[in-house]
Amino acid sequence: MAQSLWYIRRDGKVRGPYPAPVIVQYLILGRLAPDDEVSLDGHAWFSIRDSGYFQSTLDNLPGREGRGGGEADWDQERDQARKRWLDERQAADAMPDPVEEHRSGETVQQAALRHDHRETQELLAGARHTKPAFWAALFALLILLVIGLAVLLGQREQPDLKPHLVGVPDCLAPAMDGVVWRGCDKRKAVLRQASLGNAQLRAIRLDSADLRGARLAYADLTQASLRGADLTGADLTGADLTGADLTGANLGMAKLEYATLVRARLDGARLEGAALGKAAWQDGRLCAAGSVGACG
Repeated sequence: MAQSLWYIRRDGKVRGPYPAPVIVQYLILGRLAPDDEVSLDGHAWFSIRDSGYFQSTLDNLPGREGRGGGEADWDQERDQARKRWLDERQAADAMPDPVEEHRSGETVQQAALRHDHRETQELLAGARHTKPAFWAALFALLILLVIGLAVLLGQREQPDLKPHLVGVPDCLAPAMDGVVWRGCDKRKAVLRQASLGNAQLRAIRLDSADLRGARLAYADLTQASLRGADLTGADLTGADLTGADLTGANLGMAKLEYATLVRARLDGARLEGAALGKAAWQDGRLCAAGSVGACG
C-alpha cells in the first residue's frame, strides 16, 4: 500500500514531500506545530489540526493532558523536545543523506559506493603523514573502489526494462490501494466498494462507472473523466479532483472533506447529503466545516 506524501509549509517555506510517520515524529519532537500547514499536492493547504489526518497524534502530544488551558507547560515541553531533536540532528548532520543521493538519479547501490569512495578520500587525506605501507594499502583500496564504480556505471548504460518500476501505469492491475491506473480507460467499470486509497488515477476515464461505496481517499483524480459515474456513498476524503469532469455524476452521501475540486466540472452532478467540510471548491474558496450538499 502506498503511503500518503505530505508537503509542509511553515513561515512561507515549503518542504517535502514526507510520509505521514515523519510528520508524526516532527509533531512529537516539537519541530512542527498544530497550526503549521500541510498539503498532499502542494496546492491545497490546511493546518495540521484541520487536516483531520493527525488528530490522534495531536490528542496524545506531551503536555496536553491536564493542561487546564495553560500554555506555559505545553511551550516548555515543546522547547525541551526541540532541544532533544537539535542534539540528535547535530549528530545526524555529519552523516551522508542517501535519500538526496538517490534523488540525483543514482541507485541505492551507486549512492552507497559513492559514499564509500568519499570516505576513502577522507581517510587518504588524514593518512598523508602515516607510514608508507598504510598509504599504499589505502591507495589500493581507492583503485578497487574506482574500478567497482566504473563497472556499476557501465551496467547502468543498458536500458532498465523492469516492468515493476514505481509509477508506471498498469491498466490490468486489480483494484487495490495505491494502484497506478493513470490514463487508463475504465469506462463502465464495476468498482463498487473497491478500495483505491492513494491510487494514482490522473486522467483516467471512469465515465458511467459504478463506484458506489468505493474508498478513494487521497486518490489523485486530477483531470479524470467521471461523467455520469455513480459515486453514491464513496469516500473521497482528501482526494485531488482538480480539473476533473463530474458532469452528471451522482455524489449523494459521498465524503468529500478536504477534497480539491478546483476547476472541476459539476454540471448536473448530484450532491445531496455530500460532506464538503474544508473542501477546496471550484472557484478556489474553502468550504466551511460541516458543509453538506453545498459549499458553505
